[in-house]
Amino acid sequence: MAHLHGQQEHEGAAPMTAFFKPPKVKADPKHMHAVKCLPCVICNAPPPSDAHHCTHRPMADEPHGYDRIPGAGQRSGDRDTIPLCKRHHQDGPEAIHNGKKTWRDRHGPDYQFIPDTRAAVAAMQGEISF
Repeated sequence: MAHLHGQQEHEGAAPMTAFFKPPKVKADPKHMHAVKCLPCVICNAPPPSDAHHCTHRPMADEPHGYDRIPGAGQRSGDRDTIPLCKRHHQDGPEAIHNGKKTWRDRHGPDYQFIPDTRAAVAAMQGEISF
């Protein structure tokens, strides 16, 4: 029996294959806190906002801005968050977590807001000015 990644292959079973594990992305609580201090990207409701980890997946050739694309049991990284009010995040019929496809049809993919959110955070933290 062959060993692969600490596991045994059993005779007669399909061979185990190595799998790609994406690199870990560092947690960024400072960025998350700053995102919560921004208004909702959809309705401009004043902060505090929820920091929504973007969930929509781009097409293979589509520009996106993700540090880590969500999928394969992983959520996007902390720098891949956008500010959403409760109504557009979790509570109510317009919440992204109550219908990701409907939300995308209405507002576009959530990841389209990542670049502007990062720019607003950078400006807030004095890293750039507008």
